Amino acid sequence: MSKYELSLSKDYVPDWTVVDAVRELFQNALDQQTTTENNEMFFNYDKDIKTLYIGNKSSVLDVKTLLLGTSSKRDDPNTIGKFGEGYKIATLVLTRLEKKVTFYNYGAKEVWKPRFVKSRRYNGAEILTFFVDKKYPWTKVPDNNLTITIENITEQDYEDIVESNLHCQDVGRVIESRFGRILEEERYKGKVFVNGLYVCSYPKYTQGYDFKPEYINIDRDRKLADSFELEWMSSQMLSGVDSDKTVELIKQGAADVSYIASAGYGSSLASIANKTYQTFKQDYGDSAIPVTTQEEYEMISKSAGKYTPVFVPNSYSNVIKASREYQPPKIKVKNKESVRSKLERWLANHKQTLSKKAINKLQAIIDEVVE
Repeated sequence: MSKYELSLSKDYVPDWTVVDAVRELFQNALDQQTTTENNEMFFNYDKDIKTLYIGNKSSVLDVKTLLLGTSSKRDDPNTIGKFGEGYKIATLVLTRLEKKVTFYNYGAKEVWKPRFVKSRRYNGAEILTFFVDKKYPWTKVPDNNLTITIENITEQDYEDIVESNLHCQDVGRVIESRFGRILEEERYKGKVFVNGLYVCSYPKYTQGYDFKPEYINIDRDRKLADSFELEWMSSQMLSGVDSDKTVELIKQGAADVSYIASAGYGSSLASIANKTYQTFKQDYGDSAIPVTTQEEYEMISKSAGKYTPVFVPNSYSNVIKASREYQPPKIKVKNKESVRSKLERWLANHKQTLSKKAINKLQAIIDEVVE
């Protein structure tokens, strides 16, 4: 029997739960199915013995994958895992939570049994150690190369796992997009998934989203996504959905469409912009002009009644202005007095109160002003 110590503290990722850990194992199995032909994954739960099963038909584990940072998926845009840590950290967390994990590496005729061991190398610290048995007395080999079993998974654990995994759910109404899926059911509002696996909640969202992994970056902890990137991605996704829902979200100034005028693409966005502008005119009249600042409002208000300024969210205004049907207001703006002119006028009015030296100094500064 061989033994492999992992240089990971027992308390690494202290906030991870059973759900987080199982997500990593499911993700690995899903990625293997994506990258290797005829390598179907499976996922089962036996509530009578409280055991979860996950694996792949043709995957075989190599001990070198126990090295942190080792990953065959680093440059594959279609997979989620790229850091080479996933199943090692998942095993550590599950073992810490007293969920017994066993890797039946049938393809290599091995069984891997991880547990915490006090390490001499690290002055007695408890280190996750994999014991690889190459002489396991096989009684029956299933029709797959890799099966991972996780024992002591309660029914509540399993319910939580299913809730975080769209592959185990009937997701109901969705809108398909090249960037992923918009999840229309109320229960998904504000939830963010990547390739069907829960990543985080974003309360500003009015919908739920399941992004394809090649279009969004998630961090090493798999939980956080940059707020700008989230709003940019949902804007891209919705710009391809020419529907009344998209127009309504734009009118609301929803975070889902914050950047739709910039992130959008193609004829669909052009149609959405035209519909949005038509809706705006229906609501406020043909003379209505969208404004987002007090300065704009005052400028439009001085147009002798020709235009009616209407305050709208910034994203709403941007979409209206992206419409080919929108005509910007023709308003004459008085030329603002230049900085140099203001200084010269001030100097002329106050020369008598200044010394000759001060006058010459200020004049020299004025001469340096470039408009």
